[in-house]
Amino acid sequence: MASVNATLDTVIICTTRMRELAEFYKLGFQLQEPKPQGDNHLGFQLSDAYLGFDKIDEDLFIHPGAISLWFRVDDIRETFERLKDLGAKVKYPPTRKPWGDTLAALFDLDGNVIGLAQR
Repeated sequence: MASVNATLDTVIICTTRMRELAEFYKLGFQLQEPKPQGDNHLGFQLSDAYLGFDKIDEDLFIHPGAISLWFRVDDIRETFERLKDLGAKVKYPPTRKPWGDTLAALFDLDGNVIGLAQR
């Protein structure tokens, strides 16, 4: 069987507070303004993937969020503190792992996990 070379292309987070959550990610990761596509979608083109937010009705929303997003960052402590200051709840603080990476995790405003990795 031939292997598949899969690359993550797009992540869409469904939320009842699209603008607030897009602003949280914009400020937390110091991104450019999100680009709207219609009234119910905002998104960011990252270097290798697209991160989008779809506005959904309250009755379709499941809380806490079921998404876990991991970002490689240059300064994990600075990014961790910035996200905390924006209202993210701590899952675990920056922690050096036996293999040498430093990892941290927080919950965004909808309860989705934001993982941070510094290699």
